Amino acid sequence: MSTHSSPPTSYRAATTDAARLRVTVTDAVALQRVLTMLTGRNHTFTRLEAEEAGGGRWTVSLDLLASPQEVDLVTARLHRIPSVLTVAAASVGHPVGLLVSAG
Repeated sequence: MSTHSSPPTSYRAATTDAARLRVTVTDAVALQRVLTMLTGRNHTFTRLEAEEAGGGRWTVSLDLLASPQEVDLVTARLHRIPSVLTVAAASVGHPVGLLVSAG
């Protein structure tokens, strides 16, 4: 009988995928709202980038470690922010992503 055991795998680690999100917002204040919402929920990011998209708009691109259900929840929360114009989400490593646009 072996006394050596491997460390337990956490449920989150076993069910987590990487997703790439791209969010376009109306202005810098909206950018701050999005970042506050995302960081306040203790999401795990491997990349976060913001750039001016012209016309006062900003685009936030990020890689998020989350289950597909968590990604759906994050995109739904983003759509509730009135100044969010579009949200695109795709699984990292998959060429075809899901595009969800706010009206």
